[in-house]
Amino acid sequence: MKNNKLPYMLGSMISNLGDGIQQIAVMWYIYHLTGQANSIGLMIAIYYLHSILLTPFVSVYVDHHNSKAIVLVTDCFRFVVVLIMSFFIYFKIESALIIYFLQFLLAVCYTIYKPSEQSFIKESFTDKEIPFVISRASSLNEGALIAGSAISGVLLIKLSLALSIFFNSATFLLAAVLYSFVRRINAKQMKHSKIHFFSELRSGWKFIQKRSGMKYLLFLSIVNSVSIQMTTTTLLPLAKGFKGGSGLYSMFDISFSFGGILAGVVVTFFLKRYKQKTILFTMSGMTLSSLLLHLNHFKTAAALLIFLLGLFTMSHLIITQTLIQLNSTKEYIGRVVGLRTILASIVKITSALTTGIFISKVGVNNIFLFFSLLILASFFTIKKLNKVYVPPIL
Repeated sequence: MKNNKLPYMLGSMISNLGDGIQQIAVMWYIYHLTGQANSIGLMIAIYYLHSILLTPFVSVYVDHHNSKAIVLVTDCFRFVVVLIMSFFIYFKIESALIIYFLQFLLAVCYTIYKPSEQSFIKESFTDKEIPFVISRASSLNEGALIAGSAISGVLLIKLSLALSIFFNSATFLLAAVLYSFVRRINAKQMKHSKIHFFSELRSGWKFIQKRSGMKYLLFLSIVNSVSIQMTTTTLLPLAKGFKGGSGLYSMFDISFSFGGILAGVVVTFFLKRYKQKTILFTMSGMTLSSLLLHLNHFKTAAALLIFLLGLFTMSHLIITQTLIQLNSTKEYIGRVVGLRTILASIVKITSALTTGIFISKVGVNNIFLFFSLLILASFFTIKKLNKVYVPPIL
């Protein structure tokens, strides 16, 4: 429904505005607090590690409960956690352990939020609306990340880190208010009987196995997870390698986000026209841009190549998210997204930690070479792409 699109997209955009502020501020803070590049990788690992254990049960719970209510409660709790983080920073309680712990609490919220949000989308929009909602929301979210990164840079220079984090906490609260106006038009039937988690997990796995191409879609979603985490971990050391500070780091981050904005605008057109072949374009683009980043030695060229990497990475993400949504039912979407989250978490932890370690050992430029070789290796699985079902509405 049109009435649902505006509050959902605004809520998602505002939440990402705060994330953009926090991403720059907290990464910069933890890096300077510890003085080690792998501290960023450790913080990212903390954010995703526990989800491997929690996500299976959370996803089953989401499939049997009101997804909208879960989203609202989760956002309100995130508001409280980030607000506490801003207080610690304001009162100069400088402890990496405290930041890691608060990051862990946010990670628990994220684990609950991820399948809930996807179920919320499935219940609030028709299948015809979902491609538009996912692609346009992605563009708005990336635009919000750019704005957040820019605001963060200004706040860090002109005002304070604590104020940056405080602003981030307020965005979660405002997002919850906006989501409250979204109506579920296709609500799943609620089950009031006792949930048998393990049998429900088996049922979800059987659904994935029977759905043509679903397992390969989950595999493809891992590719963009690696790309995003590799980029997140390498941007700050890359900026340092060019003798830059927070300004150059922000510029690189904004370049990646600009690529994501363009992806949300154009990817639906290409998906409708080229169907499954669009994934070949995104994988090829990620490979080429990463290889050129490995060879590059100029700041301006690096920003352009990071933009292209963002374009192809986020296009790949939008395509896989859209096809997973359209190939799932509202009764199983939580478990499908849950499995995707588990796989992504394992990959993100591995890529974040290994990237942080390898930056110290082989240099940041060689990380891009390793990633391009990884994508090239994934082309050996491309025959399975024909099994992926693209609905007629596309």
